[in-house]
Amino acid sequence: MVNAEAVPEFDNLTAFGNVTATPMHQVLLCGDIHSNAEVAARVSAAALEEGCAVVLQVGDLGWRPGDERSAEMCEAVAGGGVPWVFVDGNHEHLGDLASRAATHRSQRSPVGFDPDPDGLWGPAEPIQVAPMLWWAARGSRWTWCGTSFGALGGAWSPGWHYRQRGWRWFPRETISRRDLDALGDEPLDVLVCHDVPARELVGEGSGFARRGDTQIGEANSAQVRVAARRTGARLVVHGHWHVGHSSLLDTGRAELTEVVGLAANGEPGSLAVLDPVTLQMRSAGSGGAGSQQH
Repeated sequence: MVNAEAVPEFDNLTAFGNVTATPMHQVLLCGDIHSNAEVAARVSAAALEEGCAVVLQVGDLGWRPGDERSAEMCEAVAGGGVPWVFVDGNHEHLGDLASRAATHRSQRSPVGFDPDPDGLWGPAEPIQVAPMLWWAARGSRWTWCGTSFGALGGAWSPGWHYRQRGWRWFPRETISRRDLDALGDEPLDVLVCHDVPARELVGEGSGFARRGDTQIGEANSAQVRVAARRTGARLVVHGHWHVGHSSLLDTGRAELTEVVGLAANGEPGSLAVLDPVTLQMRSAGSGGAGSQQH
C-alpha cells in the first residue's frame, strides 16, 4: 500500500523547472527516441509550440552515461526549454539507473533500507539525472494539476542473447514483483509504462511482434495489466512496440481501461498532447498521434 500523504504534489508542473507563472499545464507524451538528439530537439520545440509544460517520455529515451549519442541527446533536452520526465525502457543503462535508485532509497529510508543493487524501484518522486531531465523510477508517483500519475518502466529485449550484458542488456529489464509492490494499489489516473498491457493491442502492426512473442514478453505485459487493475488506472500510456494506437482493455475492473501506444523516433503517432485535468488527448505536430482523439 502507498501512503497517500507521501505522494508528491507537483501542481502546475513547477517542480520540474518550468516558469512558475506559466499558464501552460498540458503534457506532451513522447514515444521512444533511442538517444536521437535531433528528435529530442524537435520534441521540445513541439512541446513549446503546443503549449505544454513538460514532456513525458515512455521509455527507450536512450539514457546511457558515457555514450556520445546519449550525451548529445541530453544536451538537446537541456537546451530545449522544457523539462522532460521519462520511465525506463530496455534501451537505457539500467545499471546506472539502479545505482541512482538505491542511493535515493538510502537517503529517504535509512531505517530498513533495501540495498538491492539492481533494483529499479525508487523513491516516491522522479529523480533528476541531468539538466531538465528526470527519471521516474518504477513505482514512482506524482500529481500534476490534481491528476495522479504512476511509473512502471521495463520491458523485455527481443534478441537479448545477442546483446552485451551490462551495456545493451540487463537481467532486471523486465518488471518484477518488487516493482509492482513499490507502485502499490492506491488509485491512479494515469499509468505510464514502457510495455503494453496486452500484446494483442500491438499485433501485426509491430515491427518485432513475432520476435518478441515469447513467454518472457507475455509475462511482462501481464505485470503491466496487473498494475492497471490494482490501481484502477483510467489511462495507460506505453511505448516499446513503435506502434501508435488507442484501444480499450478489460483489466477486470468495472470500467474498461483506455490504452494509448506511441510510435517512435519522431514518426507520425509518436507524440500526443494530454490535458492532465480532463485526460483529453489531441494530436501534436509532425509526430502527432494521428487520428487519436480522446
